[in-house]
Amino acid sequence: MSKIITIQMIADELKLSRNTVSKALNNRHVSKETKELVINKAKELGYKGFGYQKAEKKEKKTNILLLAGKPIYDLDFFVNFARGMESSTLSSKVDIFQYTYSKSSTFDQLEKYIESLEIDGIIGIELYTHSLLINILNLNIPIVFIDSSINLKYSEGNYDVLLMENRDSVYKICSNLIDQGYNRLTFCGDHLHCLGFNERFLGMRDSLDDINHRIDMNQQLLLPDNSPFGDIDWMVSKIKKLKYKPHVFVCANDSIARSVVNALLKMNVKVPDDVQVIGFDNTIESTIESPKITTVNVNKELLGKEALHLLIERINREGSPSKKIYINTNIIYRETTFQ
Repeated sequence: MSKIITIQMIADELKLSRNTVSKALNNRHVSKETKELVINKAKELGYKGFGYQKAEKKEKKTNILLLAGKPIYDLDFFVNFARGMESSTLSSKVDIFQYTYSKSSTFDQLEKYIESLEIDGIIGIELYTHSLLINILNLNIPIVFIDSSINLKYSEGNYDVLLMENRDSVYKICSNLIDQGYNRLTFCGDHLHCLGFNERFLGMRDSLDDINHRIDMNQQLLLPDNSPFGDIDWMVSKIKKLKYKPHVFVCANDSIARSVVNALLKMNVKVPDDVQVIGFDNTIESTIESPKITTVNVNKELLGKEALHLLIERINREGSPSKKIYINTNIIYRETTFQ
């Protein structure tokens, strides 16, 4: 088996930084002398990612990496998203690979995997860890983030962000319930975990602003995302510590909403008669048990299709400004709220 030549090997040979070599091979901003030096060394070493004739390059499929920043527990969302990518009109022109960045992963392993497959672009899910995010941006490979870290807007890079519409949909549900007299709203989830969660929290806050009702931060369950939300006894203990019983729990997603519902039922609190609960994403967890959860539906297959189209556009338009694009959502009222 022939030895795989990597960008780092070329950099070591020339005593240049890996980033400089990557820019030279991808026709980005380096001096003419440096570019020629890198190209000649790449040819000499037999670097597979360089030196193809234009005609061959056109025939080569675009290699896309579907990169999850942690093990995906919401398989319903992930499977439908992947199905959308595979059903896209572009699917015949791309090869899609998957990589999960688990606790045992290192960035060096990921980088070697990307280089060995000659990845042209990345679609990132749950890429919220700051160090991982910075390392990926430094690769300068075109990337589309599905949702994002709330701090991504402060980072420069070769990326776009695709989100489901979060803020307005939660605002509409909450405003509807406030109009019915239910104005004690409690958010449950980590409102700083990602931009999507943050926008859902802000949608709830906006609805309270409309009635000049100052949000009581001590009445919110702003719990870290790695909290044991599935532990019903733990959830019961958190709810019992609230100063007063909420009219409505606005949950960051359906999984948290299901845990809240089960905790309330264990406390002999009737849902929705005593307390109402709202989820988000319209995953299988919102319907698998009774009562079925009021939620916000995300067209997951459409999200997958649009992510692929957006990434191919970014690959083909080098240096284009970063964009943030939203996919419309729709509210599904079920048994955990009064419509």
